[in-house]
Formats: sequence, structure tokens, C-alpha cells
Amino acid sequence: MLRIGSLMRLEVSDCEQRGCIHQLHIMSLLWLLVSDCEQRGCFHRLHIMSLLWLQVCVCEQGV
Repeated sequence: MLRIGSLMRLEVSDCEQRGCIHQLHIMSLLWLLVSDCEQRGCFHRLHIMSLLWLQVCVCEQGV
């Protein structure tokens, strides 16, 4: 989980540099989910993370 979180932080930084502010808001909410998931061990939330990860990929492509 921590490794995924670290990668996501890097992706958020890249996203921010590209001006995808609305995507950053989604990622901020996602980061809260990651922290909560770590504390509770809610692995089902990883499914939500996977979906939001696609949003970052879209941002990277500048769509």
C-alpha cells in the first residue's frame, strides 16, 4: 500500500505540472482513501483506487 501511495504521489506531481487541477482534486480524495485503507485493512477499497488510477493516466495523456 505504501509503495502504491508513493507512486501515486509522483503521478499527482506530474499531473499538477500539466495543469490538471480537477484531476488533482480526485487524487487528493484518493490519497485519503489510501490512508484510511492502510489503517483499516480494507482491501476492497483497492478496487476504487484502481479506477481512480485510470484518471491519472488520462491526465498524463493531456486528455
